[in-house]
Amino acid sequence: MGLLAIAANTPVLVHAELLIPRSRVENANYYLLTMAIKGDVVVASSSRISALSASYSKTETNCKTTKMRELGYGESLSAMTIRPTKWFDLVDGSSKSDLANFVCAIKAVLVVP
Repeated sequence: MGLLAIAANTPVLVHAELLIPRSRVENANYYLLTMAIKGDVVVASSSRISALSASYSKTETNCKTTKMRELGYGESLSAMTIRPTKWFDLVDGSSKSDLANFVCAIKAVLVVP
């Protein structure tokens, strides 16, 4: 089976439930649910699942500048409150940093310049 390569200016949408590798131990798992690639930016929906709760977020990550902004947050994807934040720097080892590293690595494999 060959590697899928997509031109840089082609929109890409991925639907999955992929476990996001964590750089720190936590009593919760994070999953990538969807991602859309638009140039240098990846729009991703993800979940945080623990024994006590589940939460969902939608983010934009600029893989070129390594900045992120949160677009929305909620107890389900359908009940998510959309309130975009300003772009912010990522903190190494945080769940947001792990998400950004994960989606940008996927983008690097899927998209060719």
